[in-house]
Amino acid sequence: MVRALRADVAKRAGVAPSTVSNILNDRAKSLRIAPETVRRVKAAAAELGYVPQASARSLRGRASRTMGLMLGPLPPNVFVPILHDVVTAAIARSQERQYLVMPFADPGGEGEDITYVERVLADVDLAGVVSEMSPRNAIAGHRLHQMEVPVVWMSFGTPAMHPPGVGHAMIRQTGGVEAVLGKLDLARNEEVAIVLGPGHKPERLGVALRMFDGFVHVVEAESWLADAGAKSMRQIRNELPRVRTIFCADDYLAFGVLHALNEDGLRVPEDYSVVGFGGFDNGAQISHRLTTVRWPVRELTIASQDALIDHVSGARPLQLQNTAPIIVELECEPLFGTTARLKD
Repeated sequence: MVRALRADVAKRAGVAPSTVSNILNDRAKSLRIAPETVRRVKAAAAELGYVPQASARSLRGRASRTMGLMLGPLPPNVFVPILHDVVTAAIARSQERQYLVMPFADPGGEGEDITYVERVLADVDLAGVVSEMSPRNAIAGHRLHQMEVPVVWMSFGTPAMHPPGVGHAMIRQTGGVEAVLGKLDLARNEEVAIVLGPGHKPERLGVALRMFDGFVHVVEAESWLADAGAKSMRQIRNELPRVRTIFCADDYLAFGVLHALNEDGLRVPEDYSVVGFGGFDNGAQISHRLTTVRWPVRELTIASQDALIDHVSGARPLQLQNTAPIIVELECEPLFGTTARLKD
């Protein structure tokens, strides 16, 4: 459904767009706009479902210092490391630069309803938005573009969509994953298991499937947390006897795998090689350094916040474009620990 713009209200009411702004911003009386004109404009706005942006109701000359942080759909368990890293990095960086940040999320589910964006814009004067890429957020980005709200997009892998905005920051996963998986020492006839959580199929899954073509099994865990990783490890032992190398699509799954192996008296890397992804501070009591891939989500968030603040403050203005250009590219870094057998 196409959302109504100020110009649509003006056309229906037979007035100039500036008149629409003045009436809906409660300046009709001071500007002596005729009551009949006020009635027509308000009726047109109601008929079209027009939602004025909160910043349009701001006093002239007062610049907002509040940034939106538009997240993707929240996972069933919100205490996952990536969500924590993104939100805390955004809050800390904005505060350092004397701005505020307001997080809100794609509600998930089916359809293309983007009223979550309109509700925020109607109530909060946002100077701009840093947005995590998701299909519905990409649709919402077009609405933000219509309302001239600058957006910097964040993609935690290679972008599949290129919506409008002032910039796009991304992480390349392929190089770091290839560097770690290519270093693994696999025995003859050995098979590999990939453990990942439900729902999202990350870019690193495709890299692993390609590299282990014909010798790989995908095991979907119940969640992206450690207890699900432990349960998946026991499933692998029971059902996949030729698997001796496990690539976990998240470090917390890998910590669970390691705990399950330890409880069963098995050793890494002698009995099983275990590789993670994320480079998260584990907080888990394990006696090995995890072989993993560092995923710079904090750095991506900080770079996105900086780009948006530089733009809205005028320090480094960007151009609003129909396809947001890539302005930041970060690489994943291989971290070789002691949990995997590696080639010399």
